[in-house]
Amino acid sequence: MHADEPLLRLHHDLGGTDNGELAVPPLLELVRHSLRLGMRLSRPVTTAAADALIDMWCECSPDANGVTLILTLWHEQPLPQPIEITGPGLPANPLDAEIRLDPLGRILRFDPPKGYPGPDDSDRLLLAPLSAVLRRLTGEPIDDPAQIDDVKVRLIGDERDWTATLRNDATSPGHILTLSQAPPPTDPAAVPLFPPLFDGERLGHLFGSQIGPALRLPIGRIIANAETIGGRLEGPLRADYAGYASDIASAGRHLLALVDDLADLEAVEATGFSAAREPVDLADLSRRAAGLLALKAADRQIRIDKPAEDETLPAIGEFRRVLQVLLNLLGNAINYAPDGSMIWLRLDDGADWASVTVADQGPGLSDEDQQRLFNKWERLGRSGDGGSGLGLYISRRLALAMDGDLAIESAPGQGARFTLILPKG
Repeated sequence: MHADEPLLRLHHDLGGTDNGELAVPPLLELVRHSLRLGMRLSRPVTTAAADALIDMWCECSPDANGVTLILTLWHEQPLPQPIEITGPGLPANPLDAEIRLDPLGRILRFDPPKGYPGPDDSDRLLLAPLSAVLRRLTGEPIDDPAQIDDVKVRLIGDERDWTATLRNDATSPGHILTLSQAPPPTDPAAVPLFPPLFDGERLGHLFGSQIGPALRLPIGRIIANAETIGGRLEGPLRADYAGYASDIASAGRHLLALVDDLADLEAVEATGFSAAREPVDLADLSRRAAGLLALKAADRQIRIDKPAEDETLPAIGEFRRVLQVLLNLLGNAINYAPDGSMIWLRLDDGADWASVTVADQGPGLSDEDQQRLFNKWERLGRSGDGGSGLGLYISRRLALAMDGDLAIESAPGQGARFTLILPKG
């Protein structure tokens, strides 16, 4: 990692090493997200140094060597003063330990249990991360209290197992982590959840119903206006500006596809998600998918061999979800098949199952890649297709929700065969 002095100082203050992983949690999260998506991201970030809170604007751009981080609008402000807790704040049981934390999860006060042999230097531990005193049973350090509520942990230098219980501090904005050898409370209301600085789970639950629809309208307008400009519908335009407009429209369509993927991701991961059970015709849906992507295939002289007009194959599923899966499989085949090649849509009619297979003449997949293929955000190192790494994950979840499955057969250099399997009733 190469960095200018302010970022390098912050990295070292938070325990990072010269050749180690970036030690600033919100920046590390942004870097990982940018690498997963293969696209430039920018956002405001707030983090804490040893003696200050730092606000900044971050731009993260992935490249062949990793990522480039550009930090601007860097602003530092003093940390809130720690609150000294006396008497009533000590653990009720002398065999328990108590750790008081500030809103960022750093140590304000450590009251060790009786017989604790480890370090108890209050000045050294002030504003230190939780990992300075706490470990998982496996020996891994712990920095995020939200991940260990009602979990067995160990104090550094102490071989005893403790149950960590987190609650809000009624006397200050921080939190109290109690380590006890008694069983955790059974009443969930007795242990309030740690309030995260960024509630990603709640944000995810709002995406499909609120955030996604709010994004689609402005993105749709950007695409429509860019296509109007690029098509010279309002009059003559320099060729390079028409090209810029085409790039804007293409980027807008990619962003809109990502919004749709995130909304689908929220839906398929929701508790109790299910798909409708209705009669569908896999032959008809295969022909529809081929028709919708015919122009995309024709742009690269790819031929799609689809079922004949008189072919039928009844199955049970949800019409729009089956079409969604087939469009994803066929779109992937077009993306990775060589120009001028052939893609086949083949039907198979079994006793209890019906299936449709999308086969291409692309580079194929190794056994190792096939094991990872249906993982969330998995793109197998492909960074130029603009995909989100969610399509196959969502498609398989949809197939399973329709009491079916999605299977892959492939080998390097021999193309790939994706098969959607559905019950017949």
